[in-house]
Amino acid sequence: MPDYQCKVERIDTASTEPSSSRKYQEEEHLGKQFTVERRTGLMAGVLKNSYATKPIVIDHGSTENSFKVISTMRRDEGAGLGSSIYALTINEFEQSPKKSFIFLKNDFVYFGYCEHF
Repeated sequence: MPDYQCKVERIDTASTEPSSSRKYQEEEHLGKQFTVERRTGLMAGVLKNSYATKPIVIDHGSTENSFKVISTMRRDEGAGLGSSIYALTINEFEQSPKKSFIFLKNDFVYFGYCEHF
């Protein structure tokens, strides 16, 4: 079961108002890469899903299903001022070597593609 190397190509947010936070996210993440350990769901690089808690792999992905991993962090688990939610879906079932992904980090959404490595 090969791991993934992914590249961020687009970012969106729930808010329709322009913000410095969105601009920062775009400057820091667009065109950059991260990896995903398929066995554990751990993300490393420009996007991460594990700070004080461990991710949970919901589905390892197949020719019929997406790879899915989630993680949460409550305020009392070290998030500081609030809680956090992270959800990654990689369309493993896509025929192309480039598998599209969507990653939710609270109210920001990241899109791009992943490849096996």
